[in-house]
Amino acid sequence: MKTLLALSALAGALWALPAAAEPISPQTTRVVSYGDLDLATHEGRRTLDRRIGIAVRSACGAASSADLVGKREVRRCREVTLAAISPVGAAMQSAALEDGPARPPTR
Repeated sequence: MKTLLALSALAGALWALPAAAEPISPQTTRVVSYGDLDLATHEGRRTLDRRIGIAVRSACGAASSADLVGKREVRRCREVTLAAISPVGAAMQSAALEDGPARPPTR
């Protein structure tokens, strides 16, 4: 099963934010599917990074352009969350590179 089921590091990173700088609930999680990607290829890794970025932006939310404090909190949430999940993504990509390119299933 090649689905990162809760991005627990995402939830952990969100939990680590100070309460005042937390635009969302610390239990917020996002599912990032990658079963359709070949992480041994540059394109597959780039697509995974893009999906993770979308999940982080979705989890951290957005602030009004008039709310400077809120914009700063959202930016901090995204930075902390990406830093926390970077090792997870790197480990998945390393494992894929060690295993080599994915091969289609044989029938």
